[in-house]
Amino acid sequence: MMLVKDIMSDNPITINPEATVFEAEKLMSLNKIGRLIVVEDGKVIGMVSDGDLVVEHELNASITRFMSEDIITISLDTTVQEAARHLSDNHIGGLPVLNDDHKLVGIVTADDIVSGYLKDEENERAMEKRTITPESSAIYLAMTRSREYEEYWLEKIKGYGYKGAITQTGASAEKLPIKLRESTTVAAIARGVISENSREKIAISNAVKDAYSQLALINPGLGGGFKIAIVRGEGHIAAAIFGKFGHALVDGPEQLTVGTSVI
Repeated sequence: MMLVKDIMSDNPITINPEATVFEAEKLMSLNKIGRLIVVEDGKVIGMVSDGDLVVEHELNASITRFMSEDIITISLDTTVQEAARHLSDNHIGGLPVLNDDHKLVGIVTADDIVSGYLKDEENERAMEKRTITPESSAIYLAMTRSREYEEYWLEKIKGYGYKGAITQTGASAEKLPIKLRESTTVAAIARGVISENSREKIAISNAVKDAYSQLALINPGLGGGFKIAIVRGEGHIAAAIFGKFGHALVDGPEQLTVGTSVI
């Protein structure tokens, strides 16, 4: 749950009640803001906005003639939802934020709330990035339908902190298991998913074997054409195989399986 202290603007610009309209307008213009909190002896006594002053042509008039004295203040631990409700229900543009000692420490505006929600959404998306698995990434990559989407997902996988590669092959039933392992190993080395040492090659082979064994149970004794995606995460590797079994007399439906191996 987001709190006001997470999104508020610190050190808000303030003005004293003896200031003139000219001084208030100048202060708002210099700081590119639309409202000022009026403070006297360290206490918040009102608020003045550019809308309050726009109708006044006497620049030397005191801002006390125009400031709002019936102001709503909130605490650091007020929820953003509650702050938004105050702004909406009272048709105001800003809320002074006070600490436990009733001292002014910030201000929350509608812009702050919008920015806060956007930042929260970005954080959620970042969390999704961190929690998506190599298995899910391999599935998305294997099911791409064009070279452009392959490259798109390979880049996306990098953003997850993983390494990925994709290839495709087809063969008869007798040769298919070997072809799948060989082509996947070559693609994984070429893309830097693994290095050319036997331990990592065996990990690739085991992941592909795991995925292929599931396919062979569904369609025993058939060859076919498949795309194979390999994604390496922390401590393990995932292989997704996607395609069709078939021969001259049989054209089966598309199949998808996933295998994993420790690396």
